[in-house]
Amino acid sequence: MGTDIPQAEQHQVLWGILLKKMFHLFGTSVYFYAFLAIVCTWLQGLYLNYVVSNYHLFNKRSYLPAYTYILITSLLPQWSQLGVELINNWLFLILLRLIYQTYTDLNTRKVLFNIGFTFGLLVLLNFPNFWFLIFIAFAIAILRAYKPAEWMVTLLGTFTPFYLFVGIAYLTDSLFLISKLFSTSFRMNFHLNHHSILALGVVLLLSLTGILVLSKQMGRMLFQIKKIWWVNILFFIFAVLSTSGLYQQGAEIWLVCMVPAALFIARAWLISKPRWLPELLNLLLIGAIIYINWFFKN
Repeated sequence: MGTDIPQAEQHQVLWGILLKKMFHLFGTSVYFYAFLAIVCTWLQGLYLNYVVSNYHLFNKRSYLPAYTYILITSLLPQWSQLGVELINNWLFLILLRLIYQTYTDLNTRKVLFNIGFTFGLLVLLNFPNFWFLIFIAFAIAILRAYKPAEWMVTLLGTFTPFYLFVGIAYLTDSLFLISKLFSTSFRMNFHLNHHSILALGVVLLLSLTGILVLSKQMGRMLFQIKKIWWVNILFFIFAVLSTSGLYQQGAEIWLVCMVPAALFIARAWLISKPRWLPELLNLLLIGAIIYINWFFKN
């Protein structure tokens, strides 16, 4: 568990404002924010589990997605400390649920507006999230037929948080904050330390195992469920690509990848033959958590 006080980059204007309010209300106790991060991570795991159960992505209800998410976010201290990336994951979880909902909800325009609004908040929190606009476009195209009017509603929802932000900035004489939103830098730096490589390697190995299991089961799935899994695969690809050029910001940038990775790894636990394989993979994950968090610190 990370024990650093939360910080904000220059372009993370909204997160910086929230941090100042939190520091004013709760002080700067490291233990308080560590506890808050634990609570956030556990609640995110449970929310992911709720979404998975609600849209029947697995044959039977279980807490495996929540269990998996909590475990893989424990691999690195940076993945379990309070920061903008952890808050981002709340919005990404909500975004995924809304995207799934476009396939079944009769009031689609309301859902599409909420998708745009959530995406706008993601960009306000962390400008590099703007890459996910492409993911949203592809994901909706997978689940729904193209309708220009509906896309306009999504764009309207996207611009609404910016409109509100600019309006509040103008009324409070804080227009200088707008330029800070776009002040992020993209520097390609592929240097990763050993424990980050090990953690990412374990996540990748387990994710690929889960995707392999999924590929063998997709032929027996309902068409609706199959489409949703394609959206999850697309999200995983974009989550990995979105970190390109941001390596200098720390290992926490990979936290967004843990949402789709948890879904695929949870499928690996369902391998029926040989039965010892999921147990071995589970021990590998737990062993990696202990090794990285203990032996790399001591």
